[in-house]
Amino acid sequence: MLQDIRDNAQSTVAKVIVGLIVLTFALFGVDSIVGGFGGDPEVAVVNGNDIKEIEFLRAVDIKKRQILNQMGENADPNLIDDQLLKQSVLEGLIDQEILLQDAVDLGIYISDQSIDGLITGINQFQVDGQFNNDLFLASIRNFGMTTKTFKESIKKEVLISQPRNAIVSTSFILDDEFNRVIAIDRQTRNYSLAKFEQSDYIDQVSVEEDEIVSFYDQNRADFSTEESVDVEYLQLDKNSLLEKVSVSEEELVKLFEQEMEDYEAAEERSSSHILIEINDQVSDAQAKQKAEELRAKIESGESFEALAKEHSDDIGSASQGGSLGYAAKGAYLPEFDDALFALTKGAVSQPVLTEYGYHIIKLQDVQVQPIPTFEEMRFSLEADTKAEKVETLYVELSEQLADLSYASSDLSEPSEELGLVISSQKKVTANSNEGIFSNARVQQSLFSSDVLKDGNNSEIIEISADSVVVVRVATHYPASQKPLDVVRDEIVAKLKSQKATEKAKEAATEVMVALESGEEGGVAWETFTDVKRNDFEKSPELIKLVFSMPNPSGTNQNVLSGIGIDGDYYIAKLDVVNVPSVSDLNELERKTIERVVGSGLGNAEYQVFQTALKAKASVEKI
Repeated sequence: MLQDIRDNAQSTVAKVIVGLIVLTFALFGVDSIVGGFGGDPEVAVVNGNDIKEIEFLRAVDIKKRQILNQMGENADPNLIDDQLLKQSVLEGLIDQEILLQDAVDLGIYISDQSIDGLITGINQFQVDGQFNNDLFLASIRNFGMTTKTFKESIKKEVLISQPRNAIVSTSFILDDEFNRVIAIDRQTRNYSLAKFEQSDYIDQVSVEEDEIVSFYDQNRADFSTEESVDVEYLQLDKNSLLEKVSVSEEELVKLFEQEMEDYEAAEERSSSHILIEINDQVSDAQAKQKAEELRAKIESGESFEALAKEHSDDIGSASQGGSLGYAAKGAYLPEFDDALFALTKGAVSQPVLTEYGYHIIKLQDVQVQPIPTFEEMRFSLEADTKAEKVETLYVELSEQLADLSYASSDLSEPSEELGLVISSQKKVTANSNEGIFSNARVQQSLFSSDVLKDGNNSEIIEISADSVVVVRVATHYPASQKPLDVVRDEIVAKLKSQKATEKAKEAATEVMVALESGEEGGVAWETFTDVKRNDFEKSPELIKLVFSMPNPSGTNQNVLSGIGIDGDYYIAKLDVVNVPSVSDLNELERKTIERVVGSGLGNAEYQVFQTALKAKASVEKI
């Protein structure tokens, strides 16, 4: 299970911890993790407190890694503007420092016990619903953090969130405001539409030659071909190499024998421990003294488990009597590991010092791994060996591809030498996004001076962890202006469409004038009832228009407005505004709306609060 923990720590859990760290930065900056660095140059001073250069650079690095992670596997660091990134990070660190100082000034406090409770409640540190100390330690260790620094980061995060929570959670909405919100949000409208279709007027319009020429001259950029290239490329894919490697029976036997040497010595040990941390309140000497006193009590017959529950600072194992479960050698820190594997069953160690503090370790049990047979391991041995050989072959072929393509005037030689098929793609543009051409580095290479103008093969380009390509331009098609004769029909169609739409608008305007003067208008209406603001089946432009029209009154029943949509023209006539009654809401709906609206108002108030804090802060950028 320990291996599973380590694997998880490298994958999903690692991402979660990155998220926690990024969240911490978003709240109060890298200082929460790395602490102060006396003597280091600063990049800013906020109300007398320094923001160190090393903190700033680490924050920039983490932010850049976060952006690259969001960009996906084709992420290109060259696309990130470092100057803008640094400016953004520095402003963020300044804002975060201001908020943290305010939280401290307000006397906000959270106990270490509460922090322990928050940490043990994080799902990513749990196995089968229970907090797992091995998983926790492995996860934070991957980021160079100790229990102490992680606790401090969480503590600062909680501290800085308290003022915001206080403002947001205490915001409220008055009855009159609530009624207005309901009248707007739950309102529906009945309206009628008269449609004037562009197609009904297309035969009534014509286009003159001078209009065609003028339109062409004014819109030349719309009638040009995009620069493009015909591309040839070689792609080396790791997965295609599996059939080129094999494993002999002799190799498998030798590997099995090597594995057996490890299996014969492999064992797992079940242990418990009591941890006495060294921190700002407890010195090394004090922690060691307490550990020695506890060991003396164990020697005198007191229960190890009971003492662990009462005194251990390991938040994960203390409630379990200090139990750590089974682990193989190498699962713990070296000092802990050495002490554990030197014990006999039931024995208790002397206090052992690690970076976490002093441990008293008890060996509960020892279990030896069962030795598998050759047949049981054959499949995994063969698969692992093939994977290693494929990796080696892939590296070798990648290096050969890089060398051969660099020295060749085209792709023929590397293709023949390495047995790779030359693929091709015609008319690739800077906006092509299919296959390998969606990769930013491939696009940059294709349109670089070295490849496009000088006609060289590109450098080897890694498009994924398992695939590389070399590209070259076979034919270059510069951007060019399309002749008028080629685009004439297209221009005529556009101009006729515009004129037909204008005809439709003129006809609609005449009808609207007639209706507003009390005449019939002579058009067919399509009626819609109880239409909501968020009716996604209707045209957004039309919904916006209808809900902007004034409520029909006794003196003005013909509330009309016109709008063009996709070439057609519409007359909208607002018939009825249906205003809901607050009494129609049940208690749950009312509470939900009050909470959502109140939270929105609270967030707005908090933004004002932040702005005020920053306005009165003394900030000096170095």
